[in-house]
Amino acid sequence: MRDWKPVTEDEMYVVLALFMLMGIIQKPTLRSYISKNYIVATPIFGSIISKDRFQSICNFMHFNNNDHIGTYQGPSELFKISAVLSNLNTKFQSLHLPGQNIVIDESLTQWRGRLSFRQYIPLKSSKFGIKSYEVRKSSSGYLWSFIIYTGRDTVFQTAFISGDINKTATIVLSLVEALLKKGRTLRMDNFYNSPALAQRLKSLKTVLEPCVLLRKTFHKE
Repeated sequence: MRDWKPVTEDEMYVVLALFMLMGIIQKPTLRSYISKNYIVATPIFGSIISKDRFQSICNFMHFNNNDHIGTYQGPSELFKISAVLSNLNTKFQSLHLPGQNIVIDESLTQWRGRLSFRQYIPLKSSKFGIKSYEVRKSSSGYLWSFIIYTGRDTVFQTAFISGDINKTATIVLSLVEALLKKGRTLRMDNFYNSPALAQRLKSLKTVLEPCVLLRKTFHKE
């Protein structure tokens, strides 16, 4: 912190590029990527940015103005990356429009670090991680929209909530709000289903197709 210098645009591109490279070259810790030990070294990392600078940027990186936290409506845990999550949802929805069949399920992105909303789901292949609710195109698996689950304070916003709608139904309506009233077929695990949700979707010109085996199939994958 004593040697901190403002981050430049070029440095941000370097750090983001290294993050992408980490998805290809997988190592157990952040420090191991910058290690000079010839047994585990990956020279490209240390040649374009120093270890201390890389760790400092990672420690303090966020994408929101701290002065705006008082007006932020979402979960506090996601405040610093809320702009990124919002942009991703917008891009995913603008680049492709799903066809007739869409599916809702939950995903678990592996994460074993310290995180207040890290989830443990024993039936998933990666048992510890960040849970998200997702809408995908049935035929290709294209991710169209998602909501990160942060616990009880997770925000689900939709204009189609009525008094007889429970929380699981609210999750469904929040995810598919932009796809309602267009005659689509929605497939999902029976965990989310209820008579009230089925009636609500029918009134919004959306056919509900529950799938008992969907959860088991996704977990095996």
